[in-house]
Amino acid sequence: MPTAPAIPQKVTPPENQPTLGNVVGANNYIALAGDAVHKTTESLVARGAITKDQAELIRWAFAYAKTNNLSLAGAGEVFDLSASTVQRLFTGQYGADYAGPLAKIANARRLVEARSTRKDVGFIETSVWRRIDAACTSALNEQMPVFIYGPSQIGKTTCLLEFARRHNHGTSKYVRMPAACTFAFFVQSVARACFIPTSRQTRINDMRERIAHAIDSKNLLIVDEFHQALVTVGPLAATQIMEFIREIYDRTGCGIVLSATNVGETELERGERAGIYDQLRRRGMVKLVLPPKAGAADLKKIAASFDLPPPEGRYLDAVQSMLSQSGTGMYIKYLQAAHSLAARRSQPLSWEHFAAVWDGMRKLASGAQD
Repeated sequence: MPTAPAIPQKVTPPENQPTLGNVVGANNYIALAGDAVHKTTESLVARGAITKDQAELIRWAFAYAKTNNLSLAGAGEVFDLSASTVQRLFTGQYGADYAGPLAKIANARRLVEARSTRKDVGFIETSVWRRIDAACTSALNEQMPVFIYGPSQIGKTTCLLEFARRHNHGTSKYVRMPAACTFAFFVQSVARACFIPTSRQTRINDMRERIAHAIDSKNLLIVDEFHQALVTVGPLAATQIMEFIREIYDRTGCGIVLSATNVGETELERGERAGIYDQLRRRGMVKLVLPPKAGAADLKKIAASFDLPPPEGRYLDAVQSMLSQSGTGMYIKYLQAAHSLAARRSQPLSWEHFAAVWDGMRKLASGAQD
């Protein structure tokens, strides 16, 4: 039975990588930009050298190599190709029938994607995951903006990162909205997600154009912590960021997911500048509002991932108190701490260990003496 290829020869990318051109040395970082590869494959399709499906394979291979910081030789090991063949495929200089090497890339892709459906250690497919997965899939398939709102620590970011991981090889572009973000910095953040260099020599307007050429209708742009643009920046920068997101959507036809806390929902729909943001909001067809805390089924599933029965009695009271104050993320962290405590004591994990951690943290917070 074939196994998925390993990810070999990771290299640290240089701080200011070249924009385009051949890469000297098989162990060098792949110094190509996302829009350059996109344009190259479009040109090959126009000339009849490859089909549209084959062009997508080259883009997938490029995105996979860049995402995993592979050298040309490392990418060649994954795709069962020589480093020089990988380079010539990415730069459109192969000069022979593309069917052979692209068949190998297609086989590697099948294996990688089969492995990507496995649950990562530590990732639990809760009801929040199922709803976010469905929302992101709708945004991608229907080419529309989707808005996701919910309290912090409910699992939004974890689920969005998991969706991006499962669809990251040329499909999903994940961007975390920086706090106190300027317009230029947001454009750079999107550019980095598209593998476009962000050196000081690159003008912001040029970067915007390159982003528009690196994204198309088969892509999904995920902007997490979207509320940061509404509550931590000035009105001008906030408007510029909103309009740039709308511009990306209008020009490329890509799917877009905007995720925020409930504060973001309030500011976008009923805030002082809601009317200005209305053009972006009206383009959205789905608005997903997540529950304030995990339900019984999720609590049971999370506990089961630690080989524990569902919490009951005073343990359930402690969990419910924790969920009201801090959310699902804290529940998992306490279970992890309880697991560590049980390991240190060489004992099987039980809810008593959870209670010990819970009581210990409350004593620490209150300043109580032992």
